Amino acid sequence: MQTTDWLSFAISFAIVLALLGALLYVMKRLQSGSLLGLPQRRIRVLEAVSVAPRQKLVLVRVKDQDILLGVTVQQINTLASFRLTEEEIVAESMPRAPGSAAADGANSLTPLARRLSEMLKSAQNKDKA
Repeated sequence: MQTTDWLSFAISFAIVLALLGALLYVMKRLQSGSLLGLPQRRIRVLEAVSVAPRQKLVLVRVKDQDILLGVTVQQINTLASFRLTEEEIVAESMPRAPGSAAADGANSLTPLARRLSEMLKSAQNKDKA
């Protein structure tokens, strides 16, 4: 009888964990607005890098600009501002499916793939010479 008690406890615990995970997923989607079909936020944090214990560099996208911010405990400074190119604006406006490769970070691999391709071409040219 103790074995069935442990088995029912394990199954109940697994169900509770699955429900908790599903609830967290739905809450995150509701927060971003993508679950309800609401428009994307106008201000997005693209990347944040900690440079010291209480200092960060934050790259923020606002409309058609990327803004590099220096963030400390006391203040926030604009360090640089970059206008988006036409290709980036078009790519930004195209809707992406949540499970698509582009949404999963394939775009972040594009510069790496391009650099590796260039390295392979230069290595092949060296071998021919």
